[in-house]
Amino acid sequence: MVSPILAVFGFAVFIGLWVFKIDKVPRPEGVVTDRVVISAPVQLLLAGGDRFLAADFEAIRLAATGDAALAANTDDAAFRVRAHRVVAQLNSCHEDNYYVGNALLSWGGAPDEGSDLLKRAMGCRTWDEYVPFFYGFNELFFHRNPVEARRAFEIAAERSMTNSATFRRMAIMIAVDEFDDQRLALEYLLKERDGASDPRLREMLDKRVQRLKGLLILRDAQHRYETQFGRQLKDPAALINSGVLVRFPDDPLAIGYAFDNGRFILHKLRIAGLER
Repeated sequence: MVSPILAVFGFAVFIGLWVFKIDKVPRPEGVVTDRVVISAPVQLLLAGGDRFLAADFEAIRLAATGDAALAANTDDAAFRVRAHRVVAQLNSCHEDNYYVGNALLSWGGAPDEGSDLLKRAMGCRTWDEYVPFFYGFNELFFHRNPVEARRAFEIAAERSMTNSATFRRMAIMIAVDEFDDQRLALEYLLKERDGASDPRLREMLDKRVQRLKGLLILRDAQHRYETQFGRQLKDPAALINSGVLVRFPDDPLAIGYAFDNGRFILHKLRIAGLER
């Protein structure tokens, strides 16, 4: 039979060796590589069959735990994509989901996923003009799809009570930009202006008509100059100095014209990252 004193002594030695080993062996740091997103059917079950409540729960959790710095944290980006998608599956009409999701996903390096949220919401929120506007914007500047962008802006114009003219003008100007021949573009623009029933839209389009006419005046003047003097135009000021043009046309939008690579073009406002 083992003596109680010997048993206690042996146990004390064991504890001492174990503590000594723990102190000497470095503890690995815990690394979280990803976060769990529960599937939509399971969340629906946990919420007692209320899909709107389940969507709210997941949206709140996402807002409380997500990291906005998607570009610097790819794990969080993957987490956000999955979480926003689950909320959309539960309730595609969820306003916070499409609004925040579009802002953080589309502008955080995941425009395809952001547009997917908007497309789901566009089919559900039939009263909301901003969903198709955001979707059209993404299609135009991120995906370079003018046809789908124009369709989205037309939907936004139909839904809007106050911004219909603006959305309609955007859709028309997308079509105008697709013309290679500026004279054909002017004909199309004149037809749209003359057929517009909204005075605000007609006024907006008239300014674009005048601006496009100014561009054609400059190009015609350049053609006359080069034909008359037999040399290529190098400096637009030569049109005035030679008498071919009395004055440069005014741009009603106050954006102006540019002379680039020996050709007059419409000057466009540049926004970093959004150039087409």
